[in-house]
Amino acid sequence: MRGQFVLKDVKMNKVSNIAREIGRQPVLAFGNSSGDASMFNYTIAKNKYKAMAFSLLCDDLEDDLGSTAKADKMRADCEKNGWVPVSMRDDWKTIYGYDVKVAK
Repeated sequence: MRGQFVLKDVKMNKVSNIAREIGRQPVLAFGNSSGDASMFNYTIAKNKYKAMAFSLLCDDLEDDLGSTAKADKMRADCEKNGWVPVSMRDDWKTIYGYDVKVAK
């Protein structure tokens, strides 16, 4: 194998990368997919400090390429695992700016 070893920053690798880079358990985690679950759990599990994990739900079908099914599943995962759901549709006035429209 030649060149630098590349460790993709997905799923459990996120935990390994966080531990290697900062050397301690984080107190906040933000993500937008099921691939962030390991990072969320690492952040909030047995943390000696108050810790929270936030997951952005893709529930804005008007201004983004959202998916009701994916958003509903992620909301259920948030409730089950103690993560805080953040709705693109309900918790923001705008994410991309008022003049930005989704191209479908």
